[in-house]
Amino acid sequence: MAEKKKGFRAGIYAIIVGVVLAVVLTAMTIFAFTTRYTGFKTDKVAQQYVDTIVQTGDGYNAYKNTLLSQNKKLKYGDFIRRGYMVAYKNDGDDVKQAEFVGTGSEEEQKAIDSVYNTMYDYYVELVKTVGWDDYDTFFNSYFAKLKEVRKAVYGDDFLDYEYMFGALEANVDSYGESLRGAEEVLAADGKTVVREAFDGKYAELFGKDYKLTSSVSECKELSEDEKKIYIDGFKERITPIAESGEAKADVFKLTDTEDETPKQDMIDVFSKLDCSESIGAVAKATVEVKDQNGKTVATQQLYVVKIDSGWYVDNTNIDTSALYLAK
Repeated sequence: MAEKKKGFRAGIYAIIVGVVLAVVLTAMTIFAFTTRYTGFKTDKVAQQYVDTIVQTGDGYNAYKNTLLSQNKKLKYGDFIRRGYMVAYKNDGDDVKQAEFVGTGSEEEQKAIDSVYNTMYDYYVELVKTVGWDDYDTFFNSYFAKLKEVRKAVYGDDFLDYEYMFGALEANVDSYGESLRGAEEVLAADGKTVVREAFDGKYAELFGKDYKLTSSVSECKELSEDEKKIYIDGFKERITPIAESGEAKADVFKLTDTEDETPKQDMIDVFSKLDCSESIGAVAKATVEVKDQNGKTVATQQLYVVKIDSGWYVDNTNIDTSALYLAK
């Protein structure tokens, strides 16, 4: 099956930025509202986690429903910055950028296109070979490659958080579009087509009028004895990860100064992943995904755990490969 590749197009960004910004702000508001309130219900958390992945292959944002985001003092984005991006960040005052950066010139637009599209191919490869269940390998591999590609295209060593997030999230969005397709985008004149509509892989697999629906078929809270056994297993799984921060920081030769503490930050973000002492309850859930004809196309079993008053999917013992329907 031929891949529909849709990379980031810097050249048309200025034309569609207003539309994109409005859509993004609306989506963020809806996501924040739904996440805030579904987090109090086991079945809703399980359903939303699965639906986030199955609708657009978005394992990246699905982590906002998991234990990776359970610490209220450490946002998901901060975890990515301090746990991974900091190892590749290079944006000091003494780091020079390519002369065309910030000019808005055709040369800069082509450079952005080249990096984003090259990284898109690599992103798709990572989805197929590594998968988002192994976020540690995924993030490290992606940002290491981005540093290499940026150097090859721009000829500089600059890399900051904004650029890293920009590339990754553009690739996540493009991958989602490759599955669900996209509508036609017109310029401000209402006539000029800046992007043609296209059908995604899901239309090829399930038909142009496809509809995928995720629903929880079973959700049962574990008994006290079962909960204790589960927490012991979680503790065993998470301890090596929680204790890995210092070794990771040493590999990247991170050091702390009076102004910045990248090594300690990396140690801290990983140590905070051990929330075993805070787990108040555990539930086992089964989520089914059906197409527009009522046919089951995927089934996902997972565990949801309670921290304070919120519920989170335990991402330490799950295999979501069945949810990537077009992989």
